[in-house]
Amino acid sequence: MGVERTPPNRPKAVIFDLDHALLDSRKAWQYAVEESVAVACGRRIDVRPLSDEYHRRPWIHALTLLVPDAVERQRCEELCVEVSHRSGLKKLLVHDRMGVALDQVRASSIEIAAVSRQAHGLALKQAQSTGLDRFLAVLAATPQGTLYDPSARLSQCVAFMEREPAHCVVVSAEPDVRRAASAAGFPLLFPAWSGDSPAGALVIGEPAQILASLLSLSL
Repeated sequence: MGVERTPPNRPKAVIFDLDHALLDSRKAWQYAVEESVAVACGRRIDVRPLSDEYHRRPWIHALTLLVPDAVERQRCEELCVEVSHRSGLKKLLVHDRMGVALDQVRASSIEIAAVSRQAHGLALKQAQSTGLDRFLAVLAATPQGTLYDPSARLSQCVAFMEREPAHCVVVSAEPDVRRAASAAGFPLLFPAWSGDSPAGALVIGEPAQILASLLSLSL
């Protein structure tokens, strides 16, 4: 019989939102948009002022502000996808001190998983290119050609780890993920580095506080 290495009232696993809680994609987003506009429109722009607000939105939201011509805008959107899947991976960052924080979590015998709205192939490349893959017991991303289903991805994580939702904490700032997690009975924490928290949310102030925040929960 296996030995229980964490107290029964402590989390057995944590499921991160890869896109929001683990990865900082602002520089990668900036690079993709600027390179795409340069190729499609023949001009250089600086989109840093837009990155905080738009880097998690569909490409077309920012391109509508930047490229007046509809034909050029469509070409820019296509190029954004190509650049982000190729050379944009080199610009992806992990939030500051996240690696140390995940090491601490893993050393405390809490399993780590992640969900992503990206297609599985791209999400896997993102995890591998940033070194996050070495921490993850499972990466539940979106099957090619389907829409993102947070409930299905969270269920995939707990099924793989053979855990109950009540013992797995979800760390996400994305409303769709938080709604799905709450409906399924997952405890929730909000990563403050991903944006402003909703009223009443339990907040992790910074990556260095992840383990302490997990251990403070009584499940």
